[in-house]
Amino acid sequence: MRVIAIFRQSSSPRYNADVGSRHAKLLLLLLLATSALLEAQEVRVVDLWNVNQRTDLRFPPAPSDCIDGEPCVGGGVGGLSVADGAPDPSDPRALGIALDRLTPTDITLDAFETEFRLLNTGLAPISVPVWPHLSDLQPSSESQPFSYLSLALEVRLSSTGPAQASGVGWVELYGSAEREDTILTLKPGEWVRVKAKVKLHTWPTKPMAAQLRGDFWFHDNVFKPRIGGSFTEAVNVYPNHTLFPAIAVHFSPTHHAEPESQPHRP
Repeated sequence: MRVIAIFRQSSSPRYNADVGSRHAKLLLLLLLATSALLEAQEVRVVDLWNVNQRTDLRFPPAPSDCIDGEPCVGGGVGGLSVADGAPDPSDPRALGIALDRLTPTDITLDAFETEFRLLNTGLAPISVPVWPHLSDLQPSSESQPFSYLSLALEVRLSSTGPAQASGVGWVELYGSAEREDTILTLKPGEWVRVKAKVKLHTWPTKPMAAQLRGDFWFHDNVFKPRIGGSFTEAVNVYPNHTLFPAIAVHFSPTHHAEPESQPHRP
């Protein structure tokens, strides 16, 4: 690949110096991005097509008021807080989620097979979680707090007709610094292929021509168990987003299989 830079001359030495400096910086960024693309490669495949993800977390049980011989129902209390923020355009970290395959393209409320490409589109390495089972990351003691990363790979549905309508589905990956095999550091241009069956969890009420586009959200979490329940503190992680082309689909709000329970979106 050849990169050609064209500079316009001026009679002012100071002007030439300023313009030359700006062009040099832009050329350097272009060369870095080009180098990353030339070295792009797939570094891992995460296949979730036939995986039942384990996401339940344990906490100490509450004292029981049950009486022997009588019916008793126990339960726990859970909570979640999410600290919000905004991306920094100057951050050299960036991620993109490409949809490389979708089967079928006539989608319903049932699960459809999706191949995501989780790509480092930035100029700096970035660490991402790649483990399917959150339950595996919890310490042996149910009373011990622990930290983990969660990355949701999204499919966003939007109408291509005059009526505005949208929907979203996702699958999540998890990782912990205590388990090196659960987190992967992607260099610029590297990607992870994720194969998953995805369902829409919000959807339009009418059939329509639409498109699906990949996206993500990224959380740094702390799980805090307590007697009879738990609380999770989540902080949004904000690498810059790179958008890839969408896939044309037809959506119908119908089921061809027995409905399953809906996951809770953080």
